[in-house]
Amino acid sequence: MSKVVIQKSLKVLDRKVTHNGYIVDEQGKETQITTAMVSAVCQQLLKQCRTIQK
Repeated sequence: MSKVVIQKSLKVLDRKVTHNGYIVDEQGKETQITTAMVSAVCQQLLKQCRTIQK
């Protein structure tokens, strides 16, 4: 196998799969959903669930 083929194959293996999500507001502006946003919402939901169980 040539060095060129090996190098190209390694570049393909190095690519990371990313998943991006966006929120679109009423004006059509896109805002990327971040890990911090998801974490904050999860914490809020957990707090609400704990409140309901009491």
